[in-house]
Amino acid sequence: MEELGRKRLCISLTLCFFLMGLVFGATDPNDLKVINDFRKGLENAELLKWPDDGNDPCGPPSWPHVFCSGDRISQIQVRGLGLKGPLPQNFNQLSKLSNLGLQGNLFNGKLPSFSGLSELEFAYLDNNEFDTIPSDFFDGLSSVRVLALDYNSFNESTGWSLPDELQKSVQLTNLSLVQCNLAGPIPEFLGTLPSLTVLKLSYNKLTGEIPVSFGASLVQILWLNDQDGEGMSGPIDVISSMTLLTQVWLHGNQFTGTIPDKIGDLTSLKELNLNGNKFVGQVPLSLADMELEKLDLSNNLLTGPIPKFKAGNVTYAFNYFCQPDPGLLCAPEVTALLDFLHDVKYPLNLVAEWSGNEPCKGPWLGLSCNPKSEVSVINLRGQNLNGTVSPSIAKLDSLLEVRFAGNHLNGTIPKTVAELKSLRLLDLSGNNFQPPLPKFHDSVKVITLGNPLLAANQSTPAASPVGSPPINSSRSPPHNLSSGSEQSPPSFVSPSPTSISNPSSSVQVEPHSKNSGRFNSAIVVAAISVVVVLVLLLIPLCIYFCKKRKATSEVPSSIVIHPRDPTDPDDMVKIAVSNNTTGSLLTQTVNSSASNNSTGTESSHLIEAGNLTISVQITTKVDVFSYGVVLMELLTGLIALDESRSEESRYLAEWFWRIKSSKEKLMDAVDPALKADEDTFGTICIIAELAGHCTAREPHHRPDMGHAVNVLAPLVEKWKPVNDELESFSGIDYSLPLPQMLKVWQEAESRVVSYNSLSDSKGSIPAKPIGFADSFTSTDGR
Repeated sequence: MEELGRKRLCISLTLCFFLMGLVFGATDPNDLKVINDFRKGLENAELLKWPDDGNDPCGPPSWPHVFCSGDRISQIQVRGLGLKGPLPQNFNQLSKLSNLGLQGNLFNGKLPSFSGLSELEFAYLDNNEFDTIPSDFFDGLSSVRVLALDYNSFNESTGWSLPDELQKSVQLTNLSLVQCNLAGPIPEFLGTLPSLTVLKLSYNKLTGEIPVSFGASLVQILWLNDQDGEGMSGPIDVISSMTLLTQVWLHGNQFTGTIPDKIGDLTSLKELNLNGNKFVGQVPLSLADMELEKLDLSNNLLTGPIPKFKAGNVTYAFNYFCQPDPGLLCAPEVTALLDFLHDVKYPLNLVAEWSGNEPCKGPWLGLSCNPKSEVSVINLRGQNLNGTVSPSIAKLDSLLEVRFAGNHLNGTIPKTVAELKSLRLLDLSGNNFQPPLPKFHDSVKVITLGNPLLAANQSTPAASPVGSPPINSSRSPPHNLSSGSEQSPPSFVSPSPTSISNPSSSVQVEPHSKNSGRFNSAIVVAAISVVVVLVLLLIPLCIYFCKKRKATSEVPSSIVIHPRDPTDPDDMVKIAVSNNTTGSLLTQTVNSSASNNSTGTESSHLIEAGNLTISVQITTKVDVFSYGVVLMELLTGLIALDESRSEESRYLAEWFWRIKSSKEKLMDAVDPALKADEDTFGTICIIAELAGHCTAREPHHRPDMGHAVNVLAPLVEKWKPVNDELESFSGIDYSLPLPQMLKVWQEAESRVVSYNSLSDSKGSIPAKPIGFADSFTSTDGR
């Protein structure tokens, strides 16, 4: 009996437990419907290995990849199964869902709204093929801690942005939205989420600046790199306040400004990538002292010296540092100029041009130098400069002229600028400088027109308008060609006519009409510069020619050089060479006139040199590009365009740009007639660099002709004819300085000069005129 009772008890208990399983193991019908809809939408549901006739995902036994809490589904984990198809739009009815792992599949179509999933803590939807995200997706996700939507091309045509509803997800610690077509600015509320430590927003279409709210953020890992399109921009000062940062990726954007000095306060930082932005200025020493695991500063606009870094892995290629190696300091002049750049907020057009450690070599925009390779002129008119003038420019003690006209500069002029002993001109016109203005020496001309705050404090009237032409620095040849002494730089006052008198020369600027107030005086300077260069280049030729042949008749001719557009008759420089019988050989008179009409402004200049008259006409369309090409032709002996040459060298300017930086290639390209050697190669390099500067791709990067004269003038003494035959033939001592040599030439017997024709010239180098000796070569012409 006892044994029978025990058997009955066991059967009863077994039945009881079975019945309890039926009651408590049955899956919630609503959850069952969602999970079946999930299965039906898949193209390859067999990968789930769910029973075909099953109706109880929660079990027992539970279905693979499904986890339940009681009769409610709480987790679905199908990571990397390769499932393909859409999710059911009723997915958010799994209201007890807390952990969802759908990453690494081929789910596609519209992502269903997760609105109302208040218990969801972990949602991994990354690395799928969803194409749309609904606007209410984030509503009610009050418990979410990790949300990953990476690598889904949501709303491809329009992009999408994070809704304000997300700011209610105060428990969110990890938000990963890499390459999911997120667009527009980063919302401010992301910086206020109290638990957020990981923010990954790389490879999207984000724009704008890093929100100020990030300064109080607890974020440790920040990825904002490689934004498509415009990219993110602005300064990054805010990150220096994010003291918990360990990894920062900002590469591949348009961030600007300087690297913040306080970045050294980020004591937990291990990796910083700023590659491929527009950061300017010097590398902060606080950054160099950080013991980072990885630091990348490449492809920016950083200047100054390269510091010695303590980072384990550091790269800094493709910047504008003054020295090639860490620890080397910049030259004092460069340091002063970089201080100036800092105070005018590093304009990109100057940063890109002011590189290296030698301001007098290479295209340092707006600078000219004297024969001692010292900066003598700063000409930055109309460069859209902002900020203030640094006291450091007073360290450039060879400055003759400083031109800041037509910018947006403000503040006061440092007192130290007034202490520059060589300064002759300071043009401040058209800015917003403030008083007090330092007291300058009487020899310094200070122009302050167009500064409202200085107007009330102006003790004497300003003497010149904004458009005053540049004045030649001491690097330029003196105006007085018959005297060895250098004259003071001329002054131009407009609109009234002004004469500049020297012992043997005069320049008269006269208004062409009653509209002369609009006369662009820069044309005058450009024309004068062209004439001076032409005279310097033609002197050896004329000396030899005048002594070699007596002309029997007066045969005028002309050369026409087309700088840019051969089809446009206004776009040219016309040089007319003719004979006359009056005038002194070296009495140089330049008469300038201009007219403003529908055909543009034109300037005409006349030089009389004994029987030789040279008339030059220049229009406002002309720049120095053609002159650069002429220099290339002179150096190489090639013409600008020759279809018979190889495709690589067919266009001289394009080919010359590729080879001019290589000493070996440049030496090979030089015309053998020049007989270049190591002694003269330095001079050739200077001319080659000038030729490249004159033919820069952007017109505003090209110098004016005044700069060309400044560069070439010091070379005249080196390249004077020294051939004994020429000296004995002409009777002139070529060891004399150029002005004295010209004076002797002036006193020599005049000869008639005629050019029969130059129409058969294949380039800018004219053919040898009839009557020249066979020994006369292109070297003599140069």
